[in-house]
Formats: sequence, structure tokens, C-alpha cells
Amino acid sequence: MTVRRQTFAALVLAVLATLAFAASARAQSGAAEQPAISPPVATTPTTAPPPTKGALMSDGPDNRYQLGGTWLYRPDPTNTGITSGWYQYNLATTNWNPVTMPNSFNAGDLSSASFGGSVGWYRRDFTVPPTAFPTYAPKWAQRWVLQFESVNYAATVWLNGHRLGTHDGAYLPFEFTMNYLRTGVNQLIVRVDDRLSGSTFPPTNIGWWNYGGILDAVYMRPVSGSEIDNVQIRTTLTCPTCNATVQEQATVRNLTGRSETVALNGLYGTAKLSFGRTTIRPGGTWTPSASVVIPTPQLWAPGSPYLYRARFVLDDSRGRLLAGYTYQSGIRQITDTGGQLYLNGRPLHLRGVNLHEQTASSGAALTRAQQRQLIRWVQELGGTIIRAHYPLDPELEQMADQAGILLWSEVPVYQTSPTYQAEASWRSKAVALLSANIQANQNHPSILVWSIGNELGTPPSAGQTTYIQQAAAAANKLDPTRPVGMAVSDWPGIACQPAYAPLQVIGINEYFGWFDAGGGTTDDRNELGPFLQSVHACYPSQGIFVSEFGFGGNRNGPVEVRGTYQYQVNSIQYHVSVFNSLPWLSGAMYFPLQDFAARPGYDGSDPLGTPPWVDKGVLDQYGNAKPAFAVMASLYGTFQQIGPPALTTLQMPTATGPPPT
Repeated sequence: MTVRRQTFAALVLAVLATLAFAASARAQSGAAEQPAISPPVATTPTTAPPPTKGALMSDGPDNRYQLGGTWLYRPDPTNTGITSGWYQYNLATTNWNPVTMPNSFNAGDLSSASFGGSVGWYRRDFTVPPTAFPTYAPKWAQRWVLQFESVNYAATVWLNGHRLGTHDGAYLPFEFTMNYLRTGVNQLIVRVDDRLSGSTFPPTNIGWWNYGGILDAVYMRPVSGSEIDNVQIRTTLTCPTCNATVQEQATVRNLTGRSETVALNGLYGTAKLSFGRTTIRPGGTWTPSASVVIPTPQLWAPGSPYLYRARFVLDDSRGRLLAGYTYQSGIRQITDTGGQLYLNGRPLHLRGVNLHEQTASSGAALTRAQQRQLIRWVQELGGTIIRAHYPLDPELEQMADQAGILLWSEVPVYQTSPTYQAEASWRSKAVALLSANIQANQNHPSILVWSIGNELGTPPSAGQTTYIQQAAAAANKLDPTRPVGMAVSDWPGIACQPAYAPLQVIGINEYFGWFDAGGGTTDDRNELGPFLQSVHACYPSQGIFVSEFGFGGNRNGPVEVRGTYQYQVNSIQYHVSVFNSLPWLSGAMYFPLQDFAARPGYDGSDPLGTPPWVDKGVLDQYGNAKPAFAVMASLYGTFQQIGPPALTTLQMPTATGPPPT
């Protein structure tokens, strides 16, 4: 390239920078107009694979393009990539290696260094699909939005050498407006840092392997001026045989620098909704609402997961389509009455499993086939509820909707030190994380409980008490149709805790006969029944779950020897028999479905364990069933997990305890 061409390229980039919008994690639209695609740099190559039209799941906006397939990856163990300019536009592939997306960059590496975290860089060269926008969409109105479903942990994103923004935290989606697009080859660079701290979510003492990378789908979507950014679908019943009321709210945002007149309409099944018409200011948002009554609805429940198609359509002032949004929705009502949870007026006595989204080969970057296998295993066990320590992949949540499996949806506020819990800033971030989970996932009929954390200390500290108050209040305000819960460690001798009063559901993590919690008070499994009765006596108006119980098993041997298959089977049989004898128990979830990598040196207390693998699963890490799998399937399959109709009036869950401070 001559000096003149270099000068011209620099001038073009400088002009583009002055025209670009300021990017943020949610990429609020800019007030100044810019062309959707910049003029080409003279020497830019013109070939690179475009994104693929279509999404992995039907829920969400229309016209998504998946940036999947092959990306390039470059490790940065000394964290020098930024100072070395790796984010700069450069089509040379030296030191970059091909990987398949999604990707865990430390999959297969179970070293202490891998668990401790590192920095890795991802790159995708692509061309913009030429026919993504309708012919009537003017150039000034055309925008592209980039969405990541999950990156662990901290992400910094550049497009053609320009930083779009940053985001911290895995398991939930985030997005940016794609300023700085160009004709020809575009270059997307993502720096991923999975080093954790004591105050992150989860913290450094994470109880599952710290797999870094881009762990889920990446999408681009075209926006012709304004778009449907998010929708909220809330269904309510006043009695099991009553008509249902469907209340919907949409967030519509204008990404351009001009005012735009739009109209929003919808369908729920075949019922029509009209949200009205308005003019949205430049860079502004509109949050219209509408409701409709569905007579004699078909209700969603395990065993009969009927789904209605909720459809939203945004038109411009001339009635031309700007955007569409679709969600598979279910009508069902959750009620908590007298310490018992009900679904559509039927008492719940659920049985299920905890799981981790990881495999021995691909880490936490699961394929659709691997996600479907998890659902099939739960179905084969006869399970009706799944819990994880974090929000599941959106694809897995939609699969649960379709399969009729309930979800205990928990944020990774996991075993954090009381020192951080005492900090107002930490509590604020934890509540914001919970709120983000509810806003992202509230439309899934499968979600039964919003869980605010796991094992934050027993008895609760002053900081934890305040967090419980604030988190429960925030969740009840955002979604008053579901109960709020938390998983806690408890054992004989622990007094009733007033700090749990704001919770509507309490999950008990119990390992009687395995861990010696409470100075040995859980050694004798015969104390399990009396202990659970004492928990119910402490919290008679709150729904009680056993959120964890589990036992190691990795070999044949005597039934009395910890870690044998025989010990695992016998322990499961005993615990489930105790659970079945408690008519007020709303559910129990085995921990875990499948053996998983936890952390260096930890094997879950199996005397002959193989760290970092925790072998409490009823499947091993390769998906092979242990004897306990068939036993659990028999126990779960022969137990009535949802009782006959018992309520004639369905009231909303009600919060207790003091307001947030």
C-alpha cells in the first residue's frame, strides 16, 4: 500500500469514528444518524463467510442470523493482547487457530491454572448479508444488533478495531449496536477473561469447573429503524377451570436519529391484541401493554405442556413490517398456600435433579444435541424439575417448556463470603443479576421458582439478611406470579431463622449419611425425617424443597462402604422413602444428574474419588448409567408428583417480611 493509500484509509477511519454512536452493553440507539455500512477501505478483501440465517430456538426476534461455525482463537496467558493491539483490524491469521463455536477455551484442561482462569481472544471475519433489510427500509434507518447468549466471564468486544463495549458475567444475554460496519470483510474480536474474584458471580470458590469462553450462540439481527427489544407475557387464572387473562408488555426502541411512528399488534394463539400506535422520539423507547381473555384455556403442566404461540408485529406509519417477535407461552398458575406449592390448583410433590452444563469433551459449550440429551435423561428418570446454580441456556429452557419440566431458576450468587455480603455495592450487583434473570427468562412457563442464591452462610449474617430482603422485594415486584426462594445449608441444632421470612420457598441442601455437617449431626441418616419435620415446623407457611441430596458412587463394593454403587443406591432409596412420607414437601432434587468436574483437588468426599470429578451423578461424566439411574427412575416413576385438584381459588404468591432497605 502506498503512503497516499495509508493516509486515505486513516482519514476514512477517522471520519467513521466521528459519525459512530457511543456503544454500551445494551447499545442504546444513537441520536446522530449514520449509514448502516461504511464506505470500503480500498484494499479490503471482499470474501468471508456471512452469518447463517436462523436461530437455534424459536423464542425471540425474527430475522436473526447466527454467527456460528468456525471462529479463530488465540490464547493470551500473559494478558498482553490489548497492549499488543490484537483488537485492531488485521486479516492476517498468524497465531490464530480455528475453533468451533460455541467454545470453552479450556475444555479438557483440568489443571489448577485452567480453573484459576486466563484470557483468550476470539475472532470472526464475516460479510454482511446483502438482502437482510426490506427494500422499503431507507439506508439511514438500517442498523445491526449483535447479541451474545453467554460469555464467561468478562467480555470486551471490538468491531473493525473499534470497541463496542464490555460486559461482566456469564449465563445471561447481552448485546451491542454494531456501529463501524463496513463493506467487504468485517472483523469481530472478543476478548474473554474468566478470572474470578471473591465478589464475582460466582466467586473464586466456584463449585463447578470454571470453563471460559463464548459458551452459547452469537447472533446478529437487522433493525429497520425501530425494533421490539423485549416482551413480557404474564398469564393468570383465578380458578383451575376459569378463563385466563393474558397480560403482555413490549419494549419498543428507536435506534435512529429521527422520530418514527409505529404501531404494535399481536396474537396469543388466535386471540388478537392491539397495543396502539405512537411516535417514538430519536433514540427513545415505548412500553405499550395489552391484555386478552382466553376462554377455557388449555393449561401447561408436566405431562401436558400445552404451548400457545404469542406473536408481536411492529409496523411503520404506512403499515409496513418493521419487526416481529415470537414466544411459545404456557398458561399456568403457581400458588403457595399453607406451606404447600400448587400448580393449577394441584399440590406439587416434585422429584428431579440438579445438573451442570458441561461435558468431558467440550466443557460448558454444549451443542443442541448435548442439550437434548440432558432433557431426555431427565425424562427417562421421570423427573419433573431441574435445578442448576445458574440460569440455563435459553435453548435448554425452551426444551423444558416443550417437555413439561419445571425449573428452579437460580442466579450464581454462590457461597459468597459474609465480608462481601456486608457491602452495599455487592448486594446491589447481586440484586441486579437477579433482576436481569427475571427480565430475560420470565416468559418461560417452565420456571417455577426464582432462587436468589445458594449456601450464603448458616446462620445468615446481617449482610445476608439485608440481601434476602432486597432480592425478594425486587423479584416480587418484577414478577408477582412466582415464589422467591433460596437454597440453604441446614442441619440439626440450627435455630429457626427470621432472616428467611421474606422467602416464599426454602430449599434445604441435605447430605445425611454423606457429609458430616453441624459437627456430625448429619452422620446418622435416621435423623433425616425428624430434621425435615423440624424445618417444616420452623417455616410452616413457606414451601419446602430438598434442593440437594446426593451420594458418591464409582465402583462396586459392600453396601456399607461409602463411594460404592451399592451405597449410592441404598442411600437414594432411603432418602426418597423419607421424602415420600412427607405430604407437605413440595419437591426434592438429586445432586447431580451426571458426574462433573468441580475444582482442583475436590472429589465430593468420596474416599476413593478421582478429583476434580464429583462422582455423585447417576450417570458418569461420559453419560454411562450407573445402577442408581434405573433405581431412581423406578422410584420417581411410581410416585405421584402432582396431586389431584385441591384448590378452587388460585391466589398469587404473597411475600412476607420487611420491605427492602
